[in-house]
Amino acid sequence: MANAARLQRILGGPTTWLIGIGVAIGSGIFRTPGDVASEIASPAVIIGLWLAGGAVALMQGLVSAELATRFPKAGGEYVFLRQAYGRFVAFFFGWAYTIFIIGGGVATIAAALGDFTSELFGLARADWSGPLAALAVISVILINVCGLRAGAGAQNTLTLLKVTALLLIVAVGLTQGREPLVAETIRAPSAHAAWPAMMLAAMLPILWSYDGMTDAVKLAEEIKDVRRALPRALIGSTLALTALYTAVNVALLRVIPSDEMAGLTMAPGQALARLFGESGRQTMLVVAIVVCLGAMSSTVMATIRVTFALARDGLTFRFMGRMSARQSPIGALVVVGVFATGLVLWRDFRSILGIYFFASAILFGLSYLSLILFRARESVFPPNVFRCPFGGWLAGLLVALHVALAVNIAIENPNDIFRVGVLIVVLAMLYFVWKNFNDAQPAHSERGDRSEPRP
Repeated sequence: MANAARLQRILGGPTTWLIGIGVAIGSGIFRTPGDVASEIASPAVIIGLWLAGGAVALMQGLVSAELATRFPKAGGEYVFLRQAYGRFVAFFFGWAYTIFIIGGGVATIAAALGDFTSELFGLARADWSGPLAALAVISVILINVCGLRAGAGAQNTLTLLKVTALLLIVAVGLTQGREPLVAETIRAPSAHAAWPAMMLAAMLPILWSYDGMTDAVKLAEEIKDVRRALPRALIGSTLALTALYTAVNVALLRVIPSDEMAGLTMAPGQALARLFGESGRQTMLVVAIVVCLGAMSSTVMATIRVTFALARDGLTFRFMGRMSARQSPIGALVVVGVFATGLVLWRDFRSILGIYFFASAILFGLSYLSLILFRARESVFPPNVFRCPFGGWLAGLLVALHVALAVNIAIENPNDIFRVGVLIVVLAMLYFVWKNFNDAQPAHSERGDRSEPRP
């Protein structure tokens, strides 16, 4: 094994661009259009919400770019929280992120892939979806075990295929679709839902589709010319994906009226089935499988750096912080792979997703709040750091949005949130157990440097 503290800057600008897009384009864009239409009937409002989701992703990218160029180390948000709040919050974030975000995120995408594959081959979903999803998890883990270059090559190829597939949907929908994009009356809120709750409910699946756009920050220690390449990649890729997602939804609405789209689990497949029959549906299922594989590969490659950084700092088992000669954190990959495999064998897409979102709202809300803390502590802005325009205001807006999302999810899914709360309490208690009984020290201390180097 190579020294855990020495990472080479292998990733160039194009790969940095494609990481966020590769993570974000997954099961979401196939499953979420129907969920959004279930909440909002007006095509104009639907398109507006997808643009709003892109605006939120852009704000996240700008704030993350400043934080990552302040501390260009592996781990992304974990590093920001360690610097802002100390080791307790870093421990909590790292473990919660590994369980809920990496394991849960990979499992959610894999569960969708299992459903799509079962449907493609006419297999019983109840019997085959879980095992097929587990096989996909294992395959993606093995690819990333082969090293960073292999993982980056696989994710670049799959990301380009995914973008091409979505562009084909856009082309077909805009040229073959005949449905007018008229301004229909927005459906009235149900008895238990007010307009703000409806909008938040509609935004939730949209934000899932954009989720992962900032994951390149977790690879900051391995990106060439990180202070220039990373901000450009985060901003450019977010703008590109916003345009792509908006075009996809316009194309879908040209083929399927919004009222009929409501509740569809795979609107693109239904759109192609209308235009080309059964062959169109099967083609889209193949596309969806490729998309999910690409999203899983990108997710594992970027997010696993959080678990690696946690171990490198002595806040989890040392074997999870060891890099192979090909710069692959094999121990961390195996642990996450086992956890994600267990999830897809025992849980389904929807049950995993609610827990994922609530945990995400808490963890990333803390991350964006850290920018406000850093700026409040400084009398002079540090040199050679990307300065987020209106950084404090944008961070504050993101924190408020995440609080609103967390509250809305807790109201809608109290049982899932209770389980998450129990796990959070357990994680908090584990820190004190680890602190008292583990004698492992951060890898930095072995070199006489436990502090984060300033840019």
